[in-house]
Amino acid sequence: MPRAAHGLVRAILPERWRARLNYHLIGEPAVIKTELKGLSGTPWRRFAGPRSTVRMTERVVEIPWVLSRYHGERRVLDVGSANAVPFYLQHLIARNIAELHGVDLSSRPVPGIRMTQADVRRMPFPDASFELVMCVSTLEHIGLDNRGYDLDAPLEARGDLAAMREILRVLDGSGRLLVTVPFGRAEDHGWFKQYDLASWRSLLDAAGLQPAEEAFFRYSSSGWGSVDDPSLIASNGYGELGAPAATGLLCADLRPAAAPR
Repeated sequence: MPRAAHGLVRAILPERWRARLNYHLIGEPAVIKTELKGLSGTPWRRFAGPRSTVRMTERVVEIPWVLSRYHGERRVLDVGSANAVPFYLQHLIARNIAELHGVDLSSRPVPGIRMTQADVRRMPFPDASFELVMCVSTLEHIGLDNRGYDLDAPLEARGDLAAMREILRVLDGSGRLLVTVPFGRAEDHGWFKQYDLASWRSLLDAAGLQPAEEAFFRYSSSGWGSVDDPSLIASNGYGELGAPAATGLLCADLRPAAAPR
């Protein structure tokens, strides 16, 4: 897209629609499809396909990362399904999960998922309802201004903590939470926040969750790649370096801590 046209799109369209437009124009679905096709039953960690990920969003990382870590659980909850990209939903549904539920503030139906309209901070599910919860690029919005998504919910500075504690409540004792969030320099953009290592560790400690696995990814002039040391993306700000969205991403497999607080 020419630079002038790109600037016009940014001025006119809300962020959520800009992300969707970029997702299709840049060819992210083709990259994700290649990565998912190449999965061999092992967790996804890096790109196998040859296509460049320059100007692509973090979706090209988080979708294969999360879906490759589904281990056949029968009772699964996806958080924020109504606003998820269709390609993610399509491949999640294709797992033929026995009881696949979704929860969202939106009333929009998602064919193939048992949707419940609710605030993730106060879900109508009994304790220990799910073996697995998936929360892809959603946690960072909870408790903040969601009007850009045509949603209205009470503002809460620690909405992410309230959500994590509620997710812990609906997880069974051996359950897992797969979550992805923008990562780098700590930032508050009003409608979402970006985490740094200190704020992320503080959130997990307060929520009573601990990581079984964490993976960090960085956007650069050559596209997306994994990094072993999170300090390498500690100064990254959202939308910098020519990225259409995040410049750093944290993907985590979380479990209930031995002594939740």
